[in-house]
Amino acid sequence: MTLPEPSDNPPPFTEVPSFAEVLVSRLRQSCTPKVVSWPSPAQGPSNSVESELDDDPLPAIEPTEAAPPATLPTRRLLTILRLAATFVSEQALEPLRLRGAVTILRGIDVTDLTLVTEELKVACHEQGWRVLVPSVSEGAISKTSAERFLREVDRSLDTMAPVLILLPFDIALPAHLQQPGVASFTYAPISADILLGFLEAMDRAPEDVRAFRSALPEPTILARLDTAQAAAALRFGSGPDLAKRLEALTGPNPDGPRLEEGFSDSPVVQAARRVVADFGAWHRGEIGWSDFSHSILLYGPPGTGKTWLARAMGNSAGIACVTGSFAEWQAAGHLGDMLREMRRTFAIALREAPAILFIDEIDAMGSRTGDDRHNLNYRTQVINAFLGEMNAIAIEPGVVVVGACNHVDRIDPAVTRAGRFDLKFEVPMPDATAILAVLRQHLKVDFPADALELLARQAVGHSLASIDAAIRAARSEARHTRQPLDLAMLRDQLHLTSADESREVLWRYAVHEAGHTVVAAALRLGTIKRMSISRDGGQVASQLVIGHGVLTEIENEICHDLAGRAAEALIFGEVSAGAGGSLASDLSQATRRALMIETNWGLGDLGPIWMPAPETVLLTDEQLRNGVRSRMEAAEERALAILTTHRANLLGLAETLLQKRSMRADEILPWVHA
Repeated sequence: MTLPEPSDNPPPFTEVPSFAEVLVSRLRQSCTPKVVSWPSPAQGPSNSVESELDDDPLPAIEPTEAAPPATLPTRRLLTILRLAATFVSEQALEPLRLRGAVTILRGIDVTDLTLVTEELKVACHEQGWRVLVPSVSEGAISKTSAERFLREVDRSLDTMAPVLILLPFDIALPAHLQQPGVASFTYAPISADILLGFLEAMDRAPEDVRAFRSALPEPTILARLDTAQAAAALRFGSGPDLAKRLEALTGPNPDGPRLEEGFSDSPVVQAARRVVADFGAWHRGEIGWSDFSHSILLYGPPGTGKTWLARAMGNSAGIACVTGSFAEWQAAGHLGDMLREMRRTFAIALREAPAILFIDEIDAMGSRTGDDRHNLNYRTQVINAFLGEMNAIAIEPGVVVVGACNHVDRIDPAVTRAGRFDLKFEVPMPDATAILAVLRQHLKVDFPADALELLARQAVGHSLASIDAAIRAARSEARHTRQPLDLAMLRDQLHLTSADESREVLWRYAVHEAGHTVVAAALRLGTIKRMSISRDGGQVASQLVIGHGVLTEIENEICHDLAGRAAEALIFGEVSAGAGGSLASDLSQATRRALMIETNWGLGDLGPIWMPAPETVLLTDEQLRNGVRSRMEAAEERALAILTTHRANLLGLAETLLQKRSMRADEILPWVHA
């Protein structure tokens, strides 16, 4: 609905004055009780037998016209005004009654279907059409109900009787009803005109209409309100008070996260800020919807702040954040219920546009590729339905989709491709800078800067979720002990030991990770993105160069795998068990590479052969075992030689890492540039 330019003191029904007033009058009549005149005792029948047998009828009982004015039900009045804004005039309804007419009233929330159906009877005395509406149970339209509704729509085409189809967000009509000639109306959203019309009808019109309009949220924000939300706000006050209530109801959460504060300057945060900035430019009409990326996939370990980042994007853009997750959808029941909840989430996002749609646990949908055939039919239907919703929302301007998952490699390739998710960013465990930003935002206490920085460094290795939980627990401890919150309480909740107690262990971790980094740089294996250490160990994240798969490249990778052990041997004179353990450990990776050189890749002493289950062969073939060990020992000796040459770089990088606990690419580069 296009809003007119407000005048200094416009009438309440600026958009459709006559039709709105007519419909409100009809609603008032339907709500007005009739005063009934009963016959007087003198005119009424007696108790005689003759009167009982008398055939004369009783005197007529007629309603009077002097009934008191009715108090209009809030939701019904809002619905009537929205219908008035939808159809604009009585004349616009005439073609809907013509023989063969098919009309669609779309954009109705499921919670409004019953109201719209009933108020159409009030708004249109002589409807002259058949109204088709899906049945609603427990606030939702089941898959069975939707299918029954669509079958009924198709059956209605068998006759020439005019049909009005009430179409909620949750259901998409078949293509043959999306053709020219099928009249389509969009149910008018809540607007300033509708609110003013409501207040006028309830004798609560503001004294200064222009000031009231200027105090209201912008039209796209008001349009997010459903009937129940607007009705709740309209119960309290009018004029400026109502405008403030609506602003609080529709505006961003003032206590929620924002990209402007509490976030580091990591690549994913920079990308989120660019999306928000581009969204604002689109909203101002400066760029087109197709001129920027409006979908982003965030992946990484649990608790790293993916949900927090999505909410911050919504708050910074000043738009709604609609959330859904595969776990929530699957909890609704069987496949049909799950798909219904999925469609409903997408429909809510479209209704509340402009909005952020945050979809969590996307990796739970699985993939149609791979060897796991269990429940393949279920996964295929879920993935196909999700792809359909993503395709539909991509062509409707106003919704930025943010997905989140822990394992991006488990998602169907059709979901992660460009066009579905244009941008893909890893959200790693937070470094010291990110933790410091969170501490400053959430503690809101004037702690010394150096103390906060030390705590942030010590907390590296903790997720943002665990830090947030520790802050809440520390505040609770402060309340119950009636003492001011201090950093010692927070350190206890995070189970942090003193710097002296952990320094020796952390120093070994730092040397180990610095060894990997120095050798990676010396062998030009790729770009080191970040490195960190915590009480649980260390980590180096890198972007490796895609090679040709030749023997020298694979041997370089084995050398890099064993560089941490070599660094420990060089600095401490002995190695720890830190390079071994899980399938993802350094020793595991190096052993697999060396084994596959011999048994799978045809690059070893055994020549061009391929063996199934090489790990099993390794257990039984002593010659193969000796060959793998010799290759790994040679790689470790090579790593030791490289680190001996660059010992100063190794120690300088390790000492800096020990101090900072986490380092980014620009901080690492000076130590490995040579």
